[in-house]
Amino acid sequence: MSEVRLNPQDTPPPKQTNRTIFYIGLILLLVAINVYLYVKYNQSNKNSQTLTEQVSNDSIRIADLDLKYNETLVNIESYKGQNAMLDSLISVKEKELAGYKSDLDAMKKKMRVSEAEYNKQMSGLQALITDLDAQIKDLSDKNQILITRNDSLGQSLATQLNTNTQLQSTNQVLSQKVSIASLLKPTSLNVTGIRSKSGGKEAETDNAKKAEKIKICFDLPANQVADAGEKNFMVRIISPEGTTLAVQNSGSGTFQVAETVEQRQYTISTAVPYEQKAKNVCTYWQQTTPFGGGNYTAEVYQEGYLLASKSFELK
Repeated sequence: MSEVRLNPQDTPPPKQTNRTIFYIGLILLLVAINVYLYVKYNQSNKNSQTLTEQVSNDSIRIADLDLKYNETLVNIESYKGQNAMLDSLISVKEKELAGYKSDLDAMKKKMRVSEAEYNKQMSGLQALITDLDAQIKDLSDKNQILITRNDSLGQSLATQLNTNTQLQSTNQVLSQKVSIASLLKPTSLNVTGIRSKSGGKEAETDNAKKAEKIKICFDLPANQVADAGEKNFMVRIISPEGTTLAVQNSGSGTFQVAETVEQRQYTISTAVPYEQKAKNVCTYWQQTTPFGGGNYTAEVYQEGYLLASKSFELK
């Protein structure tokens, strides 16, 4: 059997092979990072768009209800002053309409209306007009009297009310959209327990007994809609028992949740100088009592809006 010999020049040097593998691995890593950043950016945009669309839908519904209320009011007022029996009927309808006005004012305060609430209010207002017309016809037929609408008065009142309502609704929608677009929704949120080391250094730990404080870090995006200047963020840490970690003397307090009248506790607040550029922000929560073991949740708020949340565990 003949012996086969390989020419050393036919075998690639080991160093060149290792270098090739290294470059391939580096390229794959860069591709993976770009894909991750692209997905995160798209998700952030989708969340912001969803919030903006929700506020826009609520504002449009409120504007529609406002117009329907004004239309109903005009219908009622246009029949006033013709006779005592009719005025008595009008008085009853005015009281019913006042109930709808109260509901509408509450919706404006919350700036939130579900589709079911919207349909219920619209149907109720339409039913009020239909019932009024039916009772007026019945009154007219039984008493053989002519009842007419004061259309000039009604038209004048309707025009003024609708103009005011449209202006207010347009301004409100635009204001809400600008406010939401200027929020600085974090692109990342990291929360961990911290223990002190010698030399003033700190080390991360998930051991509840060793954790001396909780560190909350988040990345703010560049946002040209937001004005430059100091921005305040509220951080709320929820314990495994479902309560907010809060000590008034340590900087805790309360804030009003956006678009509601609800007051909510926050754990710590932080003021951030913002220059419309991406920025990393870190803040700490330290308490006199030891941290208990279990699953915690950290939430970040700005102007009453929940921007980000993340769960973490101390064992």
